[in-house]
Amino acid sequence: MSSSDAELQELSVFKIGSVVEISGRTVRIRVDKSKNGSHLLYQGKTLRNVSVGGYIKIAKGFYDIIAKVDGEAVTEDNDPRSIYSSKRSHIDRTLTVSLLGYFDREGKFRRGVKELPLINNDCFLLTQAEFDEIHSFVGPDDVALTIGSLAMEKGQHVNIGVDAVFASHIGIFGNTGSGKSYTLAAVYHQLFEQYKHSDQFKENAEFVLIDFNGEYVNTSEETEDHRSTSVITDNELKREYVLSTRGAGGHRLPISKETAEDPVFWTVLLDASEKTQAPFIQRTLESTYWDEKLEDDEALKHEIGYIVFNAVKNGDSAQDRASINHFLKEVALALGENAPQELTTYIDNLHAKLSFHNKNSTFYCSNEYGTLIYANDVANDHYFRKITLEEIESLDLRFGLVEHLNRIRFKLIIQYYSDVFRGFANREHLGPVIKRLETRMPAIQKLLEVSEGELLTQPLTVISLRDVNLDMKKVIPLLLCRQLYDRKKKAENGTFLNIIIDEAHNILSTVSARESESWKDYRLETFEEIVKEGRKFGVFLTIASQRPHDISDTIVSQLHNYFLHRLVNNLDIHAIEKAVSYLDKISFESLPILPTGTCILSGVSAQVPVVVSVSALEPPYEPNSKTMTLNDKWQPQPDEAAVAP
Repeated sequence: MSSSDAELQELSVFKIGSVVEISGRTVRIRVDKSKNGSHLLYQGKTLRNVSVGGYIKIAKGFYDIIAKVDGEAVTEDNDPRSIYSSKRSHIDRTLTVSLLGYFDREGKFRRGVKELPLINNDCFLLTQAEFDEIHSFVGPDDVALTIGSLAMEKGQHVNIGVDAVFASHIGIFGNTGSGKSYTLAAVYHQLFEQYKHSDQFKENAEFVLIDFNGEYVNTSEETEDHRSTSVITDNELKREYVLSTRGAGGHRLPISKETAEDPVFWTVLLDASEKTQAPFIQRTLESTYWDEKLEDDEALKHEIGYIVFNAVKNGDSAQDRASINHFLKEVALALGENAPQELTTYIDNLHAKLSFHNKNSTFYCSNEYGTLIYANDVANDHYFRKITLEEIESLDLRFGLVEHLNRIRFKLIIQYYSDVFRGFANREHLGPVIKRLETRMPAIQKLLEVSEGELLTQPLTVISLRDVNLDMKKVIPLLLCRQLYDRKKKAENGTFLNIIIDEAHNILSTVSARESESWKDYRLETFEEIVKEGRKFGVFLTIASQRPHDISDTIVSQLHNYFLHRLVNNLDIHAIEKAVSYLDKISFESLPILPTGTCILSGVSAQVPVVVSVSALEPPYEPNSKTMTLNDKWQPQPDEAAVAP
């Protein structure tokens, strides 16, 4: 058979019908009656006929237009001439398709509508070569990674390009148990396997994974298959920070001295209000006044004594002796182990000696004769100066050993009490931020340390927040991402940074009621800036979440590539529908029924949306997110079953 005869035969077999209606991107095609079967026979092989979810080619002159079948309908042909023909010929079959792209003159598939078909244009099944070209997502200059296979075409591998996917913002969405964490681990495992022997990769690539549930931390339990002992990659390329606010045994994240002294850092840590508390923090930390006093013990003791003297002299109903006692205990707390016993004794004695007279709105003391000595009487200034300023100056207090975080805390505390006791600040305005400082400082000291050491010493850094309290779970990722992003904006070395956030709704939620609006705005604006401007500085974001509806629309819509697992909630599906412009009707309708481990890959890296069965990981590299098997836990053991009645 000549080549022309073979081509004619192929055309006759692959031709399935012609265009009968065009409405924008939606086209209707009447299928030839001879092609109404489920399969076709060609050269001794069985070919699957066109069906919903499949692709067809519309031939228009020199252009081949590619469309995806969204639906089909049948009507009965009542032509009396077909009474003796087969029942299959009694059916008129009509396909509804949506245009996806076209083949250019070089035979490369391009997404987008360049031309619309005409009525009576012939329509064809795709050849294997054409099918492969549509599903070829890797450019000639890119490196291919195999992440799985087509769910509907077993054996057809799905490859993604390193540049096309990882130099972009990625979204991985799906209900719990749908395989979301597994996909995240599988995609990044393939990347690390590809480059694990490259010194350039180790020097220029930085991946930071924020893990809220401890799923990507290596398990310490040794199993027969060593499950989850090297999650994503081996320990040679990975460093873990397991943070904890429960005890003192957790790791601490190193932060630079500049970061620790940054007012914005403390504004975020303390959830400070924009109009009153944030300016107070900025004014205190940017001033060198207390830094100079901290270097001179005598000068600082004088300041502390003078603050207490002013508090006693200018006492009002808004403050009582408990405030003075609290301030002095903060001084002792700042000194820590260096606080002398005589300071504690002095605090107790002063607290017992001082009383507040509500009617006269003043502090007073009783002398050894039982006479009341009032602080608002100028004649008694010498007495109160002696029991406050002079006694504090006589104490052996040494502030030179106060560490960075404690030093900053002490500066905020002493400035607050200085302002309040002298009437320069309103206690009601600044009190809440000081209260948060007191309650959060123990957790801050467990999670952070001022150090010149590098945070990112390996290509992959996993930060586990599983044992961190709720307040700090929101704050730590924001501080970390802000610090890393600001560092990248200043750097000129062109290194790559990918911030991976699992369970991202924890910090990217727009509906959280646990925080003020100003704090929520700052949090979302930070990540929105990263997702909108980060690529200019080599910073990319990967977010995984069960609830895309809860995440800022700006963030979801700015993502470039999506791995969509099973989503059942209509609000979540609608959020994806609004944000993802690459999905067709069939893909949206299949979201609630996707099996576990199967996802829809869509975005700028994929020519067409495809349903992918994600490749299995070896047990050591799996995330620690496996659902427990209750039957294994509850089933009686053989010896128990033997004695059962």
